[in-house]
Amino acid sequence: MEYIWAPFLAIFWYFVNRLTGKTDELEKTKAGNTSLGRVADHARELDKRIDELAHTALPRKEFKSDIASLHLRLNEMERNKADKIKNVRVHSSKDKNNNG
Repeated sequence: MEYIWAPFLAIFWYFVNRLTGKTDELEKTKAGNTSLGRVADHARELDKRIDELAHTALPRKEFKSDIASLHLRLNEMERNKADKIKNVRVHSSKDKNNNG
């Protein structure tokens, strides 16, 4: 009866060893200060590029409205041209050789 604690101690020891092993594995794969510094440098560079683009490029909303107005203008030009052109002749390469 006095050794009933031994299996519980063995199970506890097994879980402690597994937990220690997983902690050691995490420590091995943890990023170091140099890699974190590189990520921070890349993030700063990306922020600079985004700021630069915001001042030089058209915002998406403005660009989409420009494209929409361009489509409307092209459709209007097509309708105007269709009203003026009444007769369209299509010549094949045989017709050009015979006529010319």
